[in-house]
Amino acid sequence: MLLNDQVILIALSGEYKMQFGKKPGYDPDYDLKLDKSLARDEYPAEKLAAARAARHTSLCAQVCTREVWDKYKNVVSSGPAKWTLARAINTGVIYPESFVGCHAGDKESYDDFRDFFHPVIEKYHTGFSMQEGSALDGSPSERMDPAKISADLSDSAKDKIISTRIRIARNLSMFPLNPGGSRESREEIAALMAKVYRRIPIGSDLAGEFFLHTTMSDAQRQALIDDHFLFRGSDRMQAASGYHEHWPHGRGVYLNNAKTFVNWVNEGDHLRIISMEPDGDVKAVFARLSAGAKIIEDGVRAITGIDEVFMMHPKFGAVTCCPSNIGTGMRGSVHIKVPKLIETIGFEEIDGLCRERNCQARGTTGEHSQVLDRIDVSNWRRIGLPEYELVDDMIRCANFLANEEDTRG
Repeated sequence: MLLNDQVILIALSGEYKMQFGKKPGYDPDYDLKLDKSLARDEYPAEKLAAARAARHTSLCAQVCTREVWDKYKNVVSSGPAKWTLARAINTGVIYPESFVGCHAGDKESYDDFRDFFHPVIEKYHTGFSMQEGSALDGSPSERMDPAKISADLSDSAKDKIISTRIRIARNLSMFPLNPGGSRESREEIAALMAKVYRRIPIGSDLAGEFFLHTTMSDAQRQALIDDHFLFRGSDRMQAASGYHEHWPHGRGVYLNNAKTFVNWVNEGDHLRIISMEPDGDVKAVFARLSAGAKIIEDGVRAITGIDEVFMMHPKFGAVTCCPSNIGTGMRGSVHIKVPKLIETIGFEEIDGLCRERNCQARGTTGEHSQVLDRIDVSNWRRIGLPEYELVDDMIRCANFLANEEDTRG
């Protein structure tokens, strides 16, 4: 199946084995490395100043002024991670080219460091205001009701779409976010999810198998590699946040039998829930995603007795490690063939047209990739709107591009 998001990492067998290092289940490249100034609780003035002066300036560098640092340098989050501003900005200090450059260690971090995180959220999610934005109505499941999708794909768009993929990021309310977690918390999450997956009825569209990185066989690992479902967790910027600490413990992949429903457990956020199909049936993909998210939510609730399963914030919705995903944690995308548009107006102008329609365009195989005869089109907005409205954004944008392609003769 052709997938259309760079987040699906194509792991070659040899590369994957190298990631585990000489000791089974251990690789120091995954360990957190704190910037030297931050390790001494000192403001990294020179690095942040250099970052602000560079052509590309991370949101972390823009917002973390000396004044903000002095306000929070001795503050510890009230949540289970006991997060600090030093930990929050480590990625942006070490890698100033990072667009966002900061991460939260627990839900409470977003408000305990509000004068840092709230401006970052507003800068990334253009048009959203922490002051003016209103809390979303309804539960996460209600906001993912496929019956509420109001747009329909045109026949032209259906003909041009090669594949559809919609994913959401979710974190479980009873654990810290992974950058602030431990090996034990990650393993507890994986153990809980194993119980949840066992509750999925045999014969269900969602029924499948859960593979742990630490226990999967070579044959299982190779099959996941061949199908491009295996994540490696070797992103250096994410590693600087603490995402990949204690790799590969507590990491796993759930895959349904039809290979249309995938869960990544502890890749970054606790759960990356993914639905996909090799066609343009967007509503069917979203309906499966909605059903999958609900069966997970119901399963965790039944096992733990905790009512609020997913970590939610009263103002912006779903809580994620990175502020870029906060709100819905959703990216819905279609791979669409528009060779005439690419040839006549170019990728940059296509992306501009998508942005005008609350979407974005990415390369043929994902972000920053080469553009051939097709592009990836996905929703740009993440926050302040229910997930089904973001699917509407994507559908309307795909219809527009298909019509533009047709008018090129």
